[in-house]
Amino acid sequence: MIDDDAMLWFSPPETTEQRRHTLTRQRVVTEALTLIAQDGVPALTMRALAARLGVVPGALYRHVPGKERLQDLVLDGVLAEVDCDVDRDLPWTEQITVLARRLRTVLADHPGVAGLLATRDPLGPHSLALAEAFLRPLHTAGLPHDEAGQAFFLVVGYTVGFEVGNTNTSANHQRVQDPTSRHQLHQFLRSLPEDRFPTLVALGPQMWVDNRDERFTTGLDVLMEGLRRRTTPQPPRP
Repeated sequence: MIDDDAMLWFSPPETTEQRRHTLTRQRVVTEALTLIAQDGVPALTMRALAARLGVVPGALYRHVPGKERLQDLVLDGVLAEVDCDVDRDLPWTEQITVLARRLRTVLADHPGVAGLLATRDPLGPHSLALAEAFLRPLHTAGLPHDEAGQAFFLVVGYTVGFEVGNTNTSANHQRVQDPTSRHQLHQFLRSLPEDRFPTLVALGPQMWVDNRDERFTTGLDVLMEGLRRRTTPQPPRP
């Protein structure tokens, strides 16, 4: 509910007297991130977090109304780490690329948070600041309002989804990094029947390599090229 969001994000700052107590909102977020890093997002419950903080659950509820609001606080705390200050003299596509790379870096620093972000619509102040930073160049590029909004979700969704995939395939990634495992995988791909999988045999060894950064950049470049075409009149088809 919007009223709950207003209470969460725009409540008065904690007073000096409140900060003297051991439990503060900042400490709640910090411990929640530590819990996620160690045990994963499913382990983030009010009871588990209260135990880590050394308080009864009721004390935690005085700072955070419930689990969903706790997740929102965690997300906003993470997104606060994304530097939204981008040189506005850069081409608009480069501004978006810079922001997407920064977002990916922050999400990579907090394993599991990308998956949480994929399930929430964060409305905290830092989340809104990041949305504003993405939307500004999309809007000034000349995209219609509805397309600028969809482009925002497309770029952020791609970035978040990429990191969700990285988290879910971490074990496979480690195997690909291992030279022996990588060699065995390439041998397997080359051994496939060429009459059934000609393209996979030809391209497979180039696909399964340790090139996550390159893959992310390639995908982002494709998105930017597509968006750029939406702002440039295309010649009529013959």
